[in-house]
Amino acid sequence: MHITHSEFVLGAVSSKQFPVDPFPEVAFVGRSNVGKSSLLNRLLVRKKLARVSQTPGCTREINFFRVNQRWWFVDLPGYGFAQVGRDQHGVWQRAITPYLSERPLLRVVVVLLDPRRGLTDLDEQMLDFLESHAAPYLPVATKMDKLNATEGRKALALITQQVAKRERMAAGPVMACSSLTGAGMDALRDKLGAILEQEPAAG
Repeated sequence: MHITHSEFVLGAVSSKQFPVDPFPEVAFVGRSNVGKSSLLNRLLVRKKLARVSQTPGCTREINFFRVNQRWWFVDLPGYGFAQVGRDQHGVWQRAITPYLSERPLLRVVVVLLDPRRGLTDLDEQMLDFLESHAAPYLPVATKMDKLNATEGRKALALITQQVAKRERMAAGPVMACSSLTGAGMDALRDKLGAILEQEPAAG
């Protein structure tokens, strides 16, 4: 995937505000401190397009970015902080269920994971939530720069093992990257480009 143009279009707080342009799209979700905004900025080759909050967990909006005038990249609310609320499933139901059910051109949800933690209970719950909505997901380990080579291999092997035990809604093997160094970002762009170019499965 070669990105030549990207722009923030809107932050939606209800499905009535979702854009109507019929573009294939990919969504991003993860713990509130997993580096989602930094990864989006690196992917989209824009330093400050996605806002990097100093208060993890404060974003409630679903943010839509138009890419190359042909795709949507969608930033879903993060999870895992007290500010989000005690009833995490209630938050997901209110914020994410309408999105998953009303976006027929959604190709995949990129689930960002911290390799230093492995799959946390909330990560597991998010994967359960996506599987219950038949939403294909791509697991991506971020912040690989925080680990040395040996630690990185062990962490990636553990996450791969944990994901392999689940229902097979995964759109591919666990990928690894670093928004800071750029390692793995080209491979992630290419993977997302290939997914976005695919025709949707029948039914």
